[in-house]
Amino acid sequence: MIRILLARVIVPLAYMAGVFFLSSLPGAQVHRLGLSALLLDFAHVPLFAGLAWATLWAVTGPVRVRVAWVAALCLAFAVLDEWHQTFVPGRFFSGWDLAADSLGIGIGIALGLWAWSSQALRKRKPIT
Repeated sequence: MIRILLARVIVPLAYMAGVFFLSSLPGAQVHRLGLSALLLDFAHVPLFAGLAWATLWAVTGPVRVRVAWVAALCLAFAVLDEWHQTFVPGRFFSGWDLAADSLGIGIGIALGLWAWSSQALRKRKPIT
């Protein structure tokens, strides 16, 4: 069973709001920033890795259930975010962006699990 930690859920919700804001920028405004299309495409990976990490941090429960829940939630948000862009002038739904989002989600979950398992191992008392 998953339990959402209300004090922590503010972080991924704020993160989602930030992603939604960035996705709301018209294409012409994004191009004026002077960033290459390749950089913008690759930015999806760390952006969604951060979202997955923050979401994983905001829930507790058995690891397999948590991972499945966080992956599904973040992927659903990625699909909605891409769909949202179809309504923004100069933006469009991109399967490549969705693939980069998925890669970022996987990386964020893996790094989060690794960090928390390493932290848990350090907290254990040595066997004497």
